[in-house]
Amino acid sequence: MKKITTILLSVILVMAFLCGCKKEEGTMSNEYTVTIDNNNDVYAEVPLTYTEGFASDIAVIGENDFNTEGSEALHSESALLIDASTGKVLFMKNPHKKQYPASTTKVLTSLIALKYGDKSSVRKVGDEVIINESNVILCDYRMGDLIPMDIALHGSLMMSGNDAAAVLALFAAPTLSEAADLMNKEAASLGATNSNFVNPHGLYDENHYTTAYDLYLIFNEAIKYPEFINTIACKKYTNNFVRKTTYKEYTIGCTYSNTNQYVTGVLPTPPGIHVVGGKAGYTELARRSYVMLANANGHQYIIITMRSDSVDEMYADLTYLLNKIPNNDKNYADNE
Repeated sequence: MKKITTILLSVILVMAFLCGCKKEEGTMSNEYTVTIDNNNDVYAEVPLTYTEGFASDIAVIGENDFNTEGSEALHSESALLIDASTGKVLFMKNPHKKQYPASTTKVLTSLIALKYGDKSSVRKVGDEVIINESNVILCDYRMGDLIPMDIALHGSLMMSGNDAAAVLALFAAPTLSEAADLMNKEAASLGATNSNFVNPHGLYDENHYTTAYDLYLIFNEAIKYPEFINTIACKKYTNNFVRKTTYKEYTIGCTYSNTNQYVTGVLPTPPGIHVVGGKAGYTELARRSYVMLANANGHQYIIITMRSDSVDEMYADLTYLLNKIPNNDKNYADNE
């Protein structure tokens, strides 16, 4: 009997250390059940060096600092490559230029939800999911749905659902207006003072803007949360939630897939560099943006591109910046 108990305890401990997309059973309300695809191929490697409370030196970029030599080679109007472990700026192009962030806004929305919300809670969806714009991405959440925070987080960061971002914001604040106030307060506390946010999803508003440098400060804070890291690194997420109607309750399944072309293997990365994941942004006016985390040499690197005209140009810029990362300890020492 003692031997059996020991074996059971060992199994439990192994399961507790599994990373990637998997959630522990029982951490959410029992109003829904968890369904996880157990194919190991769907899980991305998660950097074990990143834990809650991760400390890093903040990069400081002056308003009058010059662009890095060669910045004209980038298609994007603004760009940054920063060693998040040391705060060293390795590349920059117009880091303080005002840009529309589009869905990279959802990084800040995720941050306030993780910081101020109850990670184990479930919200009943209200009219925040009514978005009267055409050609926008939605997770198809409906009024009355019971959405756990974990689903809203993955729906926001992986699917880039605008309705998911609205639901996620209300885990941190009682109204969308108060959520926007909280977003601005949080951004200002991080030093992101050249930004203004009016909604949780990034759909166009002329008063909704940020800069590459401010986006770096926000992302640098978000990656302190393991839930954020696990979500952007996740290749495939499968779960379900409860939909309540006048007639009955339904179990609604949802599956979200990572679209980062380095994570999915569509594009190669330079030797010795591992792309963890990130968040894309697009609207017709904002054009293409991306904020991304990569690991190399025991360091973490944040890469940001803003306002490129196409997906191909955006990934060309991201690859250009990935190649600026020192790819071994000797090269890193030479570049100190």
